Amino acid sequence: MRDERVIFSSSVDSLYRKVLAPSLTPELVDRLRARGLNLHAPLLAAYPLAVWVDCLEDTARTLHPDRPVEDGRRMLGRRMVEGYAQTLVGGAVLTLARVVGPMRSLERMQHNFRSGNNYTETRLTVLGPSQADLWFNEPQALEGFVEGVLEEGMLRVGVQKLTLHRTRHSPESATYHLEWADRAS
Repeated sequence: MRDERVIFSSSVDSLYRKVLAPSLTPELVDRLRARGLNLHAPLLAAYPLAVWVDCLEDTARTLHPDRPVEDGRRMLGRRMVEGYAQTLVGGAVLTLARVVGPMRSLERMQHNFRSGNNYTETRLTVLGPSQADLWFNEPQALEGFVEGVLEEGMLRVGVQKLTLHRTRHSPESATYHLEWADRAS
């Protein structure tokens, strides 16, 4: 199905194999396999978004049982950037992002997310030298995850004193307001 939203294996590899593998219990690995994500087999080229959502929720609840699932997904988003940084492409993207700075990195966010899925759309509204709104066609079922990716990504770009607030517009879109300390500060 050509229009199906999918997550590419690079995202699965970055999160599950590069950083979470030591934390995954055999029971969780079995549940992930039952949901369509077999971590003991070669990764598929892509996974349906519904499989990704189910796996993230189960993983967030299992690894962070004392936290709301949204917080657990946010932590997983941060960990995915950690894993992405360990890949050849991710290391290069994050190095370039440090050079071009946070605003130019936000301008490239759709391109960056599209390396991990086939559906992300973003629109950036620059509000000042260290302030912007970034609209995503983010499904509500992933709430928290994109926030974690943005937080960790911006910190790795070198921003200081990041604040991030989400406004949900519909079950399929949200805007993130980002502010950080200007480098001259």
